[in-house]
Parts: sequence; C-alpha cells; structure tokens
Amino acid sequence: MFRNLTALHSLWLDGNNLTFLHPGTFSALSSLRELDLRGNSRLTSLHANAFRGLLNLASLDLSFCNIFEIHPLVFSHLPSLQVLDLGSNNMRYIPEAFRSLPSIARLSLASNHIEAIGRDSLKGLKTLYELNLRKNPIWIIQRDAFTALSGLGVLNLGHNLLSDLPNQLFKGLIRLKTLHLEANRITRVGCSLNSLPCLRTLYLNNNCIAYIAGSAFSHLKQLHFLHLSKNNLSYLPSPVFSGTAKLRYVFLSHNPWNCDCKMLWFPQWRATYKGLVEGLHCAFPALHNRTLLHFVGHEKLPGCLSSSGPAEDSACTDSNASTASRLPAVSDTLLLVVLAWCRWHWARM
Repeated sequence: MFRNLTALHSLWLDGNNLTFLHPGTFSALSSLRELDLRGNSRLTSLHANAFRGLLNLASLDLSFCNIFEIHPLVFSHLPSLQVLDLGSNNMRYIPEAFRSLPSIARLSLASNHIEAIGRDSLKGLKTLYELNLRKNPIWIIQRDAFTALSGLGVLNLGHNLLSDLPNQLFKGLIRLKTLHLEANRITRVGCSLNSLPCLRTLYLNNNCIAYIAGSAFSHLKQLHFLHLSKNNLSYLPSPVFSGTAKLRYVFLSHNPWNCDCKMLWFPQWRATYKGLVEGLHCAFPALHNRTLLHFVGHEKLPGCLSSSGPAEDSACTDSNASTASRLPAVSDTLLLVVLAWCRWHWARM
C-alpha cells in the first residue's frame, strides 16, 4: 500500500476501524517520522513485526485503541522512537516491549488498567524523561521500581490508588523536577521525597493526608511549587519549610486547619516568606473563617499561654507501608499472578 511513499514524513490513520497491523505494512516508509494510529477502537494487539522498517520513526500515537497485548519485540524495529502514547487502552501491566526503545523520551500509559509497577517493569528506559501513568488503579509499587530512570524529569502518578509513600519509593530519580501524586489515597508524608534533590513542582492535593513529617521537604532545596489543598491536614510542624528557600507557591486550602499553638510558628514564618500562600482558613476553634495570618502573636491564638508549642516530630521514620512496600522483590509475572488471585479472592468475599 505504501510502496511509493518512501519520502513520506507523517502519516495519520487515526479514527478508523483497523483491527490488525500486518507484518511489514509500513516497511517501505523508511523516512517516516510521525505515525498516528489513535482512535482505532478495534485494534487490540500488536504483532512483533507490525512496525518493521520504521527506522526513523520519532513519534507513535496508539492512544484510544483497545490494545491489551503487545509482543515483547514489537518496538525493537524503532531505534529512533522518542514519543510513544499508549494512553486509554486496556493494558493491565507494563509490557517488556519498552526495554527495546533506546531513544525513548516520553511514554504515556495513562488511563489504562495497570495495578502494579514491578521492580523490573521500567528496566532499560535510561533515556526516558517523561512518564505518564495517570488514571490507572495502581496500588502496588515495588521497591527499586524507579532506580533505572536516572534521567526522568516528569513523573505523573496522579489519580491512582496509592495509599503509602515508603521512604525509598523514589530512589534513583535524581533528576526528577515534577511529581504528580494528586488524587490518590495517601494519608501521610514521611521522608520518601528526600531522595529527589532536583524536585521543583510537587502535587499532593486531593488526597487524605493528615500528617506530614517535619523533615518531609528538608532535602528539596529546589522546590518551587507545593500543592497540598483538599487533604485532611489540621496542622503543619514548624520545621516543614526550613529547607525550601526557593519555595514560591504554597496551596493549602480546603483542609481542617486547627489554629492553635501548634500553628503559632506559621504567621511568623509567613511574615518573612516572599512567595504566595493560598488557603489555611481556620476550621477549629471557630474563628469566623479567618485565616491563620490574622494571628501574629501567641496571645491572640486560643489556648496559647506561651510561645513554646509542643515538641515537633521532625525525624524520618518509615511510613506504615502498605502492600506497595512490603511485597518482596518478585518477577513481574509473579506479581500479575498475585494481583489476579487478589481480585478473585475479593470477588468471593
């Protein structure tokens, strides 16, 4: 079909009724740089030689199909591929096929049915800069899952089912700049973020966070933007912002803030802070919905008899880790078997 289009650079086949990509279909398109196959809802699997001959392909869009099976060698014919979008498919695990992508920079697996990230799931993706796993039911991340991604700059884990952040969860992400953890089920933030020295933007909004350790952000010297709105926070420990000299945007709204002696430090810190603080309306005691910034001295805060508040908990202790951190390092295949058993067991309860 494409034998006389050897100079073609871009090909759009989106929104059709493709059911199968025959081996060698694109083999004559040696100059092709962009291939768009999104929206072919009848496309469910990818043959090992589906993309044979596309040696110069840089961008491949396979989003909004119904792909659930990918041959381990399907991307081995794409040495120049930099952008791969597999969002909004029916994938239940991260396939081995990504390990044969030596040039990949951006990978999207958003809006699939992935439940776990195994220790070897992301192995071999040394060139990856952006990984989008948004809107999956991920609740298990094995230890050392991200250690191979030393060049990753953007990680999106928003809108998943994560409940805990073990201390070594993000080990290896030494160049990460943006981290999305919004809309999960996180209840506490310990010291799991301290292995991210380059982090600038952090989304923790729309969770269930009730506790943040005093040292939670102490190693985030580059942190510029922090979103903590819509959680269950009633106070913040006084050292929590002590190591964030570059912090310029802090969002704290829609939390049940308790404006008592534990938060006495905040107005004093705010007086010297040069950035934007949004939110922190008092919920307890009843202070007519005023913000804590109205109270600049300990004599104005209800129940404060002196400026010395309670001792702050700033030590780094491991969180009460869930299955995500307690599972031993097992193969990705065994992990899938465990997940299948869990789904069967819960269905019978």
